[in-house]
Amino acid sequence: MTTPPVPKPGLHDMSFDEFQARYGPWRSPDPVEVAELLAEAAFPWWIAGGWALDAASGVSRFHEDVDLVILSRDLPAFREFFAGKHLWTPYRQALEPLWPGAEFPEGREQIWVRDDAYSPWTLDVLLTPAVDERILFKRDHAIGMSFDEATFTGADGVRYISPVLALLYKARLGRDKDDTDFAAVLPRLDAAARAWLADALDRHLPEHKWRERLR
Repeated sequence: MTTPPVPKPGLHDMSFDEFQARYGPWRSPDPVEVAELLAEAAFPWWIAGGWALDAASGVSRFHEDVDLVILSRDLPAFREFFAGKHLWTPYRQALEPLWPGAEFPEGREQIWVRDDAYSPWTLDVLLTPAVDERILFKRDHAIGMSFDEATFTGADGVRYISPVLALLYKARLGRDKDDTDFAAVLPRLDAAARAWLADALDRHLPEHKWRERLR
């Protein structure tokens, strides 16, 4: 499925044409295609962002790309699985190649994948920290969830991030589509999930407008 990418928050402020001219095109797979690609992977992974909230709410919208999440500690296994592919790491407005055997640059948390220089980008991979069996919110490690709580299996058989974790990451962005996702999934959140997200926002973004709707 081919879809146009949009600039990532914090990466650059470019129009679509400027983005394409600088970084090249994307061919963004949907979650089922990602699952097929990673069927033989030996490391856990799941889908985040808007696709995860679609799976949780049953309400679909257009998505520019798909966000694949792996544990930071599984990066060596991920690089071995994609040996032979082009792996690059974005940082601010720059992209740097991740050469085989090279150390992953400190402070980075994202990888783009493509077949070669003549091919479109296909995967946007996000690294998430974990301690033992607990996934941590990367902006505040005091916030986290057990593996079982942090992901769920959608009706399509694909593993997705918990909707409250997806919303917590989206909360700081303030985009219309994030408010749309919040409104769609809110009726599906039980009292415990609402309380968890409200408490996390109290700590992370205490002035956020979603807080009052969660009480």
